Amino acid sequence: MTDQPTNEERERLIADAHGGRLDSGEAAELPLLADVLADSSTWSEPGPGLEDAVVRAVAEADATATKPPTRVARRQAKSRRWPRVLVSVAAAAVIATVVATVLVTRGGTSPDFEARLTATGSAPGAHANADITHNDAGFEIELYPERLPALRDGEFYQAWLKSSAGALVPVGTFSSSDGRVTLWSGVSPKDFPTLTVTIEAPDNDQTSSGRRVLTGEVRAT
Repeated sequence: MTDQPTNEERERLIADAHGGRLDSGEAAELPLLADVLADSSTWSEPGPGLEDAVVRAVAEADATATKPPTRVARRQAKSRRWPRVLVSVAAAAVIATVVATVLVTRGGTSPDFEARLTATGSAPGAHANADITHNDAGFEIELYPERLPALRDGEFYQAWLKSSAGALVPVGTFSSSDGRVTLWSGVSPKDFPTLTVTIEAPDNDQTSSGRRVLTGEVRAT
């Protein structure tokens, strides 16, 4: 993936933003417009005299508004659609850059594992989804819990990965179900395929309390 689109890609963006079939004159201008978009000076800050120039142009346009359009004027009016196209293309280019940055940061377009967690009898109505991505630091778990019960003072939620033999590995703590929770695991969900959430208290006991509120199986995507 490159940081900047090619001129061919810019031409496609311009044509798509136009929204209709290009006539022969517009199609002939596509390479020129692509070159303009590629030029860094296109995106430079406007000079201080731009506002006055716009006002003069509007005044001159008002003075000739009552005249019937000539053949040249009609062609010029048709060509004025391109600035709007350029604005659309610029917006599309910004969006493409943001998306590309996100993909590079996350290292891919989709998680390596996912899970759907359902409630136990201790938390009726609660549920959660989880996306798990493998990277150099380990396994990043993005948990999206909803409708978890309110905690008492001093309590917290603890997430675990569990193996088929019942071994538990803690992967992080959190305090509410408002929004996304980021957890981390040093073991693979292939070997610990069950994700659970329990309610814990700071009692100097590092084992699970057994008060499970969510549980679900992790599957490779």
